[in-house]
Amino acid sequence: MTLHLIQSGLLAILFFAGLIASLSVPLYPRVRNSLTGLPCQIRSKILTVWLLSPAFMGFLLAFFGLLPTWMDSHDIATEHCSSHINGIAHLCWFDPIVHFSAAIWVVGISVLGSVMLFNAYKGINLLIKHWHFQTTLRLIGQPDRQRGVFSIGSDHFFVFSSGLFAPYAFISSRLMEQLSAKQLDVVLTHEQAHCRRRDVLRRLFLSLTALLHFPGTRQQLLADLELAYEQICDVAAVQKVGDRFFVAETIVDIARKLNTPLPEQDIGVIAFNGSHIDIRIQQLLEQPKPVSRYTVFFSSFLLIVFFIGILALAMPLHHLL
Repeated sequence: MTLHLIQSGLLAILFFAGLIASLSVPLYPRVRNSLTGLPCQIRSKILTVWLLSPAFMGFLLAFFGLLPTWMDSHDIATEHCSSHINGIAHLCWFDPIVHFSAAIWVVGISVLGSVMLFNAYKGINLLIKHWHFQTTLRLIGQPDRQRGVFSIGSDHFFVFSSGLFAPYAFISSRLMEQLSAKQLDVVLTHEQAHCRRRDVLRRLFLSLTALLHFPGTRQQLLADLELAYEQICDVAAVQKVGDRFFVAETIVDIARKLNTPLPEQDIGVIAFNGSHIDIRIQQLLEQPKPVSRYTVFFSSFLLIVFFIGILALAMPLHHLL
């Protein structure tokens, strides 16, 4: 029974995750422009949920579909379905598939296991690379305790944050010399906001958990999330210096100065001249629009209805066919 439960659950998770990922392909491009108009903090949360949705919904729907059988097999609930007299735990739709030959299951599990091991290997490699990179930077950099940044002696212009669990901001000595005190405040506040939020770690986690999305949709979602992170840190800089126009001017000025391209995704770096400079400037120059209370109310209401609907679908999912 346990083996059938695991096999049915695995098939159900992959099916429902694939269904959610397939729905995202035509749906996300339709709502993408509308999302861009939302405040960056709200947009960041929506994109995070969207990236997690295939894995989360796959587990959730499979769990609720298999829950009645599990409860019955553990004598928590009475017999719920006369068709289950064989006592085999299954999600009804996947029960015929579960009875594939052992060879097919071995091949399928081997392929799935290989993919998971490969991605785990990539993740561990990335963690090691992050650690080595940040350790090297801290060794060659001079810590500025007052400003909370490491200064690296270099003739190039660069500033970025790096690190997973204990991120730091790094800036070249030449760029520090070229910036005014107020500009330096903007730059360091922006990078320190990335460090406080641990954006590099968030990005790594979401890029791994979003592997169930189709590649094109996943890249779009991650790019838009990157933009939201940058805008959130721009807002933190505005709150520090109190001048939206000055922050916008500083971003443009530094984007022109920075001349050291960094392979951000490979070494776990978020650079000040990150993605979508034009959209970031546009947000800063426009007055922020308050979110309507009705929008918040109806969004919360729809979310509650959605989860109630998931609970109500537990038995129909179990008897899908």
